[in-house]
Order: sequence, then structure tokens, then C-alpha cells
Amino acid sequence: MKSVCAAFLMLWGTALSAQEPAFMEAGTHPGSGALYSRLFWTSPPLSGGEGGRERGGLLESINAYGFTARRALLFDLGLDVDGVSEGSLRLKQRFLQFDTGPIDTWRASVHGGVHWREDGDPGARLGLVSTTIRGRHGWNLQLEWNEAEISERRYEANASHLYRIHPVRYAADTTGAWYTMLESLNAVSSDGDVAADVAIGLLYEGRRWACEASIRLIEPSEGISTADTVLGLGARMLW
Repeated sequence: MKSVCAAFLMLWGTALSAQEPAFMEAGTHPGSGALYSRLFWTSPPLSGGEGGRERGGLLESINAYGFTARRALLFDLGLDVDGVSEGSLRLKQRFLQFDTGPIDTWRASVHGGVHWREDGDPGARLGLVSTTIRGRHGWNLQLEWNEAEISERRYEANASHLYRIHPVRYAADTTGAWYTMLESLNAVSSDGDVAADVAIGLLYEGRRWACEASIRLIEPSEGISTADTVLGLGARMLW
């Protein structure tokens, strides 16, 4: 029993970071003094495309430094074939933490800062994120407003479910875990129109690193085709 409890504690940070899906944010934080780095590439439409991001997709560098266990600095950059195309600098503060077991928890954070794009003026970026873990299940919710978004889709309301497919139970010799990811990604315009995407993926999380792959279907309610489908590939590291 002691060895199993030790395994839970060892994998505590792993389990929390594993609840972060591919395309949306979660209520996860690096520990005090820890640096979390992630590279995430989104392909152009699988049918091919022309110009800008469509030629080579978008590579995002996503970073978080923990000042404390509850406060982190977030710094993100987006790069396309023409160079740096966007970025953001934010503070993230956890305001809720309700732990009900070695893994089970409910955590929520707010974040705020500035976002900029190469083809627009900088603007405020504000959001609320929540992560809940119960056994093998994890749920995430995200609400965000981005003033720098040049389109009318400045508001996001996203949700996701992650499920640990292996191992069924943690043990003293557990070194990693596999998760499925299902995301509902919704951009809301100022006139109330909603663009609703769906992403389905797979995540492997080790003790200090992870890799992921996900397919994003762009507004599948209007029909599924390679012209409206992109691939996301990512790698994560906790330093």
C-alpha cells in the first residue's frame, strides 16, 4: 500500500498536466520554480492550401513558469513560414483548489494579459479555465476573450474530456499513461454566430515529458472533408 501511495505522489504532477488537451487550455500550473514548455504544430488543411500559414501550418511555442504553485507567467509565440506571426504574455492565478484524493481534484484559474498579431493591434486577452479529475476521467472548461483577434470571433467557449486508457490503476512502477482526448472548440462572434469544431486525439504522458496527436474537424456539422480538417502534433516538457 505504501508503494502505491508513493506512486500516486510521484505521478501527481503528471496526472494534472495530462488533463491538458491539445487545442484548448486547462486549469493546470507548473510547480513553484518549474518551467513548462510545449511545442505544438497545426498543419494546413489536409487537402493542401496556398499562402501564409496554409503552406506550412502554424508552430506554437507555449511556455509557463511557476512563481508559486498558484501563480504562473505564460509566454506564447506563434510562427508560420513568414516568421513570428503572433504572441501573448499573461499572468495566470489559481483561485480554486479542491482535492478529494491523491489524484482526484477540481482546480480553476483566471488569466489575463496582452496578445498581439502581426496584422493587427495588440489587445487584452482574458480567460477562465477549469480542470476536474475523477478517477480515469478528466474534464476541462475554458472561456476566453481576445481583443487582438482580427476576426469577429473574439470569444471562445471550449470543453474537453480526457480518459486514461492505460494503466487502469497506478502502481509503484508506473512510468507513464495513455489518454484519449475529445474537444469541443467553439468561437463566438460579436453578432452571436458560432463556429463549432471538434478534435479527437491521443496523448502519452511520461513523468516529465509528453507527446500528442489530434485531428481537428472544422465545423463538422457542415460536412467532413480534408479541406476542413487539420492535424495537430505536440511535445511537452517539464523542466
